[in-house]
Order: sequence, then C-alpha cells, then structure tokens
Amino acid sequence: MELRHLRYFLAIADAGSITKAAESLHIAQPPLSRQLKDLENELGFNLFERNKKKKVKLTAQGEFFQEKAKHILNTVNDAVNETQEFNEQVNLKLAIGTTIYGSQTMFKQIELFKKKNDNMRFNIWESDSISLIQLLKERKIDVAYINESLFDNDIVTKTIINDYCVCILPNNIFEHIAVTEISIKELSQLPLILLTSNTFSGLYRQIINTFNEQQLNINILCECHDSSMLIQLLSRGFGGTILPASSITEEIYKEYTILPIIDNPWIFQTKLAWRKEGYTPKIANDFIEKALII
Repeated sequence: MELRHLRYFLAIADAGSITKAAESLHIAQPPLSRQLKDLENELGFNLFERNKKKKVKLTAQGEFFQEKAKHILNTVNDAVNETQEFNEQVNLKLAIGTTIYGSQTMFKQIELFKKKNDNMRFNIWESDSISLIQLLKERKIDVAYINESLFDNDIVTKTIINDYCVCILPNNIFEHIAVTEISIKELSQLPLILLTSNTFSGLYRQIINTFNEQQLNINILCECHDSSMLIQLLSRGFGGTILPASSITEEIYKEYTILPIIDNPWIFQTKLAWRKEGYTPKIANDFIEKALII
C-alpha cells in the first residue's frame, strides 16, 4: 500500500464518484478504478458500494478506513512541513480564518504582528465559525477568529474580546429618529438587513431567538451572506442592521447613525482557535502567542 492509494481513496470518497474523482486528480478513470481495486484486494473488503449510476457510497468499513487514511496523510504532511521548516524552507506564510464579525479584530492584530515580521505573507479565509473549525481540522488554516462556543476535543479556543452589539442606521433614511439609544421593540419596527451564514448560526441565531423570546415580530428586509453586500444595501437606505461594536470600521462611524441597544441582550465574544495537537508552523505559534496578550 502506498500513500497515493490513500489519496485516491479519499478523493473518490469526497467526490462520490470514480469518474469525478479522476477528473479532479487529472488522471484517467480506468487506472483509478484499478488502483481502488488493488487497495480493496489488499485490505480484504470493499470500501465502497457501487450502483448503476456510477456513483459510490462508503461501506461501514470504508467510513472507518476514511478516518484512518486522513490521519495518516495529515501525519505525513505534518512531518514534511516540520522538516521543511527545520531546514528553513518554509516561507513566512500564515493561513488565517475569520468570521465577518471577527475580521476587524484580525486586521488590527495582523497589523501589529507584521511590524516585527516584515517578510510574512497571508492566506485569509472568511466563513462562519463552524466551517472555520472544520478548516482548522483539515489543516487548511493555522488559526481562526470565531464567535461561537464550539466544543471540540481537537481544538483550543481562548476568548480575546467580549463585545456588545449596536444598531446601525443610514443617516439619509432615518434622520427623523431623534434618539440616542434604541430598544428591542423599536428594532422590531425597523426594516433590518441581517448577516447570516449557511449554518444559520452565530449572531443571526441569537437575534432571532431574542425576538422570539420577547414575542416580537422581526421585520427582516434581507438576509445577507456577504458583508460588502450588506454595506451596499445600507448605503442605499434599504434598512438598518445589528453588528458587534468591534466589527464597525471608521467609515461606518462617519457615515451612519450608531445607536446603543437598551438592555442589550447580545454580548458577543471573539475567540481565537487553533489545533490542540499536531504540527503548527512556528509563525502561527508566534502569532497566537502575541494575539492572546494584545
């Protein structure tokens, strides 16, 4: 058994089809089928169930072997990366994941860290907290800024910011609102644009739960999956929104009305997350250490 057998097997499992896996691997389908058959013969059992539509589904043994194969390849990749770093062959590149809400905190910490690490480069992913944890486990990122309390034995999290939420209103539409703060009931009467994610988690879920608990009908004009799109909608006066104070840029403070929320129920945390075990690049360890004390 060779490492390529494990890579081919995982590619087929991810694609759910030998044909699609062959396309992603840039090899012909017949040789890939033979490699899979050789692997199954060596193991002594079938890893997949086949059907007439050329789709495959993992058997119970296949699901078990999938986790073992991932662990083996991750271990090999860790060994390679650690050896390359030992030989000073690894570039100073940091892979960071962040939620929309954690991005401003991330930018501030990157800016401070880069002052003493001029040669470092970045690979930045934006997603929801649940997806970022998966990216950490898959070793696609080294550290993540998340906003939920997610318990995973493979991940370490530390709270770096306890935040509060505010209401943001376009000045040109809501000039008649002569108040310095706003209540939950008053928020329910405004057209709101809310950021959400594919998992409907985080702040979006907290907001919906609060309105339901207070038996108030929330007026959601738009559920938005992109922060830049939300700003576009705000700038055109479609409605207001609710965001953590730490996520608001200087431009937003200048161009919009920012109102504190009375009896604010949304205390928002930003947490730093990283893998508990396995190899983490030195540059990532240094970043984590500095981020926890800033």
